[in-house]
Amino acid sequence: MIYYEDDSIKIRDLLNEDVINLFSCRIDRELNLHDPRPIPNTSKELLNECKDYCNRFDTEIMNENTEDRKYKYFIITNKDNNFIGFVNFFSINKEKKQGEMGVTIGDKRYFRKGIAYTAINAVVKFIFENMDINRIYIETGETNKAALGLFDKLGFKKRGEYLEDDNFKFIIIEKLRSLESYN
Repeated sequence: MIYYEDDSIKIRDLLNEDVINLFSCRIDRELNLHDPRPIPNTSKELLNECKDYCNRFDTEIMNENTEDRKYKYFIITNKDNNFIGFVNFFSINKEKKQGEMGVTIGDKRYFRKGIAYTAINAVVKFIFENMDINRIYIETGETNKAALGLFDKLGFKKRGEYLEDDNFKFIIIEKLRSLESYN
């Protein structure tokens, strides 16, 4: 399914072959600068991370039973269908009608070109219009000024913060579904 398309980008459903690009984003130090999760440093750590990620990809992301999927990926490509990045929606709680969102522009040539803004805007619209979701939230590190500024421009509001065990401070921001806009 195509969720959005203009002259420069397309946002489409996830395909099995996207696993390589998603994993590359996962282990890229620059892309994960504001994430406390450790990045593999040795070939053994890299191999273990790859095996773990591929297993989760098959069971939690591309599972044939859509009820068992724990993530929804919206893949961003350029007009030639080359991978740029993704928006993901996860930790979906159907009872609370909420889920967490993330965005990654994996192709650094597309940094600061408005693509994340366009993609998030399109995905938020899709989620609120097509899923039974009333709240989308983001948790990001307090030092991730680019993400905090981006989501602020998109109408997300700060709702709290918390510390991880290693004193990594997360900021929680959210956007609520405007019930009159999406009925």
